[in-house]
Amino acid sequence: MAKKNKNQMVSGETLISNAPLKDADFENKNVPAQVENKKANKGNKEKKPGAGSRIRKTFKEMFSELKKVSWPTAKKTASMFGIVVVVVLFFLVVISAFDYGIMNLVKLLMDHSVV
Repeated sequence: MAKKNKNQMVSGETLISNAPLKDADFENKNVPAQVENKKANKGNKEKKPGAGSRIRKTFKEMFSELKKVSWPTAKKTASMFGIVVVVVLFFLVVISAFDYGIMNLVKLLMDHSVV
């Protein structure tokens, strides 16, 4: 195991405390190797797959995710539909009542206005 100072972390060591690290040294010793790998791979650009294969892959992943969905039962769907219909009808009545009241108020004000 590598020798470490009090304020230095060894590569691969996990941070356990949430305390602020004022003098911690997070320098990665493997940076030069990573930079060299990126430079070496710069000339070896991989070709992007064609449009057809990307579309096929998208649909394949989409159907795979749809298989994981937990669909509600028919009974639960009918129950939810009933709740939606009742709420919509309730708000239909409330909004219609307000509309009727405001319409009559405006009509009353128009009839009694001075010409």
